[in-house]
Amino acid sequence: MTNISRRTFGKLALGATALAAPMGFVRNSWAVDKEIQIGIWGGSQGEFVKKEIIPVFEKDFGCRVIAEEGFTLANVGKMRATKDNPKFSVMFIDDVAIPICKSEGLIEQLPAGDMPAMANLYPKFGFDGWATALAISVGSMFHNTSVTPPDSYADLWKPEYAGKLKLVSPKNTPSVFFLIVAAAVKSGKPFAEAQYLIDDSFDKVAELKPNIMNLFDNGPQAANEVAQGQADIGLLELSKYVYPYTAKGAPVTMSFPKEGSFAGNNCQVLVKGGPNRDVAVAFMNRMLEQKTQKEFSEFALTAPPVSGIEFSPETLKYLAYPLAEMDKRGLFTPDWEFINAKRSAWTEKMNGIFAV
Repeated sequence: MTNISRRTFGKLALGATALAAPMGFVRNSWAVDKEIQIGIWGGSQGEFVKKEIIPVFEKDFGCRVIAEEGFTLANVGKMRATKDNPKFSVMFIDDVAIPICKSEGLIEQLPAGDMPAMANLYPKFGFDGWATALAISVGSMFHNTSVTPPDSYADLWKPEYAGKLKLVSPKNTPSVFFLIVAAAVKSGKPFAEAQYLIDDSFDKVAELKPNIMNLFDNGPQAANEVAQGQADIGLLELSKYVYPYTAKGAPVTMSFPKEGSFAGNNCQVLVKGGPNRDVAVAFMNRMLEQKTQKEFSEFALTAPPVSGIEFSPETLKYLAYPLAEMDKRGLFTPDWEFINAKRSAWTEKMNGIFAV
């Protein structure tokens, strides 16, 4: 028998292991050289994803992520157009479109077992396993800081606000929030019930017309105009378009009437049959990791959908976080499946009232 020292045997054993599994020491080797295409938001949020999140993910996994910017309805259209031969693997959309994507078979349920970051996801932002939120804004009024905002939405119908309000355009999602507010003011019901009474509330919508200075399409521009004193109050818009101006010292901020406010949920979905599903799932998991969420929330001034993140007091001034703070502000998510079926008719009625 050949005599082999313990040291020599150890070296031979290590070499044999390396030969048997040459990739065993390469982290995420299964993803190397794979490619996915994702649809993301435009604007500053999209730029942050492209410059700060994607490059780190590509480095960690040795893969390539191609990002194409677009808004919710355009991204849904891209999934429809490529349904038979999917081009995208992950798509960023707002929660309003989740029921549409689900009913048309454009997305698949998320494999929670392959997404460990979902363990920290607040259940209300899991959408029955069909999506996850990525960023939560608050939909409410915004006002010039020289003005004392009303405690109730109902006060906005008073003559003292004649010609002093800016109203979101009917073609923008927050216009649905306004319709729910009008139905709540007329009926005295909470938002959860009032949303089903919108058809009977357009007389209340019309009563607000004398108080509307103009309609706005662009949230950031409207926030800037209110800051300049062109109007006292704007309704309704998402905090992510207002607070960046507040943080820079502009005289504009959000206010939260006693009836509550709305959740503006930017979300991610897994495209059904999309290329390299394993990389897509890993990317969606990365978007939910606490480190990623903290950095993104601090940049965008939006609340994360996951628990356990610590923010500075300065940042928390602009976030409805944690969950207890969301509940305190009465963040309400509408029944989009019900609303989507009626929204076109409602938009037409609003256009008629405000002569858009």
